[in-house]
Amino acid sequence: MLREEENRDEAKALLEQLLVLNPQTSFPYMLLGEIELHNKQFNEAKHYLLKAHSFSEAEDVTYNLAMAHFQLGEFEQAAKVFSRCIGDSGMTQLHEVVSWLYAGGVDKAKALLANWNDEADDYTGVIEIADVYIELGCYKEARAQFEKEWNSYYISPYCISRYAYTLWQLEDYDTCRTIIQQAIQQNKEEQMDEQQRDLDEHWTARDRDDCIIELTEQLNTLENLLQGLENGDVPSFDYDMYPNGGCQLFGCMQHGHPEYE
Repeated sequence: MLREEENRDEAKALLEQLLVLNPQTSFPYMLLGEIELHNKQFNEAKHYLLKAHSFSEAEDVTYNLAMAHFQLGEFEQAAKVFSRCIGDSGMTQLHEVVSWLYAGGVDKAKALLANWNDEADDYTGVIEIADVYIELGCYKEARAQFEKEWNSYYISPYCISRYAYTLWQLEDYDTCRTIIQQAIQQNKEEQMDEQQRDLDEHWTARDRDDCIIELTEQLNTLENLLQGLENGDVPSFDYDMYPNGGCQLFGCMQHGHPEYE
């Protein structure tokens, strides 16, 4: 129900009926915790995930429990639980860094970033790492990360604002103005391309108009970015994390789950 139909309400109702039987497995508690994370009911999520964790310290259970702590503002506890995730995940490591940052453990956050594993599974892009360095006030380190991949893929207006802020803090005003102007020019070219793009059943006039509206809003943000920096504005730090979910079937040979006992 949860995986195939994404019907969280019905899945939750069925799982709550199962709890009456006092199941001695992490399975229903793990799923209920995941559902409550999606529903932003973080206290309830923490309750279920602590129960799941008492049966199993599987990766998904540990990760989601750490996320519940984070969303409840229990940042030091979140950092410690994220650190217990055994997988080699760059994103999980970055969650730990941000948790320490919010907990006031700046030195621990910096130490983790200084020993970053670029070869980790679930690789975290350097742009995300640069973004965290900004929050730590490490602008030189942030710039070094931005420059590694700046021209490698599409850069969102959010990233442009954060990089521009970094350059402004380093007093490299010329480069700051240059990347903003480049982004403005790229946006205008994208709008022209969309205006000339052929329409069909997969790309309708409505799709085109919605895209141009979005690009126009982004252009307005970019055109006001420099003035904002001159006025002392600090582009906000946006950081998201999402629940982990995976196979929970007893006896699943593909994922190595044992039969129910």
